[in-house]
Amino acid sequence: MTTGNEEPKEDAVVDKNRVTLSGRELIILVVFTPVVFTWLFLAARIIISATTSVAVLDSIEGLLTALAVLTIPVSAGVSKLFEGWGNNDGKE
Repeated sequence: MTTGNEEPKEDAVVDKNRVTLSGRELIILVVFTPVVFTWLFLAARIIISATTSVAVLDSIEGLLTALAVLTIPVSAGVSKLFEGWGNNDGKE
């Protein structure tokens, strides 16, 4: 019988699907998210424009160069973001 002063015990449930971001990873995510979205938008825009317009298809080299230059920071940011998640060494 309980006296009413006792608090119910809560079992500590650990969610194995929970993701915890460090401050460094959060900053990288905030900085590179707009760059990744811009990169995806530019790639989609180039594909759509090249398939609908012959003039764009004829001068696509400059657009592909812009996409290639933007690929460098995108790949660097994504690799830095996933770098921390790959160092678990089987620890859970």
